[in-house]
Amino acid sequence: MVGDDYIGSDYMRNGFVLFQEHGYELVESNWLHGGMDKMSEMNRVVEREGPEAVSVHDEVFDLIRDAEMLVIQFLPVSGNLIDAAPELKYIGTLRTGLENIDVKYAAGNGIKVFNTPGRLAETVSDYTVAFILAEARNICRGHAALKQGKWRRNYHNNDFVPELRGHIAGLVGFGHIGRAVARKLSGFDMRVLACDPYVSGRQAKELAVELVDLETLLKESDFVSVHTNLTESTYHLIGRQELSLMKPTAIIVNTARGSIIDEEALIEALEQRRIGGAAIDVFEHEPPGENHPLLKLDNCTVTPHLAGTSVDCMINCPKMLARAMLSEIIEGKPSGFLAGGPGAGSAKSTKERQP
Repeated sequence: MVGDDYIGSDYMRNGFVLFQEHGYELVESNWLHGGMDKMSEMNRVVEREGPEAVSVHDEVFDLIRDAEMLVIQFLPVSGNLIDAAPELKYIGTLRTGLENIDVKYAAGNGIKVFNTPGRLAETVSDYTVAFILAEARNICRGHAALKQGKWRRNYHNNDFVPELRGHIAGLVGFGHIGRAVARKLSGFDMRVLACDPYVSGRQAKELAVELVDLETLLKESDFVSVHTNLTESTYHLIGRQELSLMKPTAIIVNTARGSIIDEEALIEALEQRRIGGAAIDVFEHEPPGENHPLLKLDNCTVTPHLAGTSVDCMINCPKMLARAMLSEIIEGKPSGFLAGGPGAGSAKSTKERQP
């Protein structure tokens, strides 16, 4: 188990202690960078360039030489690291994404890879609902003004400050997080729309959500919240044309990935007051810099990529992954967390690798 600045090996041990009952010895280390800022910077390099782009210290190579299972969070698992563990059969990541693992190389070596889908569903959906309320009701702006000794009562949206009841929320993406948001917004008596080509009508109906196309969602929603993955097809999914479809009072929320929304188009729409406001936790380039326009606009609530950060998430993620891996490995039951395995990728490369 190799922890990091976000989820340490102590949290991993609390989850994977279940494996001790089945004869596994738990050994642990931490791949630390001196805080989440440096950790996030390293992770951005890995997401852009792959796991080979960031080196791993020798202690990790030594730790896994006899390991049958490797449990990680942000640690880059390159072909070099895999080659250093000839007994390795399973890799489990506490993340949903697999950018920091050479999944094809692992599969070519007969190694099954597990991710943790839905690990952020509760913490990000909580944050999304809070974000909707913060922007619509000027909570952050009022707080900041009062801290500066100003009793501020006038805001950009004075003419259309809403209640949530009776309004329409549109969810772009209806996976684990989108569904959790829908469930929570139902308590506000809202009508909820969703756009997701991979979701069936039955899944939406179970949560009283209407599946629509993106154009319909943008035109009808009072609140648009982004919950899709960033892929080639979703890069700048919401640009000038899409923003032009929104109501002039509508708010857009992004707790997913910055590049799903065209930032320049969003800034333009906010500056010209063509939409009601925005709440942004993620940026195309992070950190955005102190002169970034979104930080200066009065109709935009911003936070520094905090939506997925909670202590409960750090505690629960290892437990979720451990239960799924135990089900698959020990009990032989499908876990639903299997991301890749033998035959899922290319054959083992003949390229010489040295740790």
